[in-house]
Amino acid sequence: MAKNKIQRIDQEIAKVREKIAEYQDKLKTLEAQKTEAENLEIVQMVRALRMTPAQLNAMLSGSAVPGMAAASADYTEQEEISHEE
Repeated sequence: MAKNKIQRIDQEIAKVREKIAEYQDKLKTLEAQKTEAENLEIVQMVRALRMTPAQLNAMLSGSAVPGMAAASADYTEQEEISHEE
């Protein structure tokens, strides 16, 4: 009787370990899919900016982006004008 109980418990342990392995594989797959989707989203956002590689590098390093400072100044000036009206 005790041996049968131990065998049943061992079988249950084996089943649970198999399920854990399946879920770990599924988790890895889902994490890889999420990372790929995030990377695709980042690439799409960067492409939407239509920046040259040099401009993108400057922006990411925290430097002034050539050609972007003038656009930013124009936007600020337009914003101030609309607030005055």
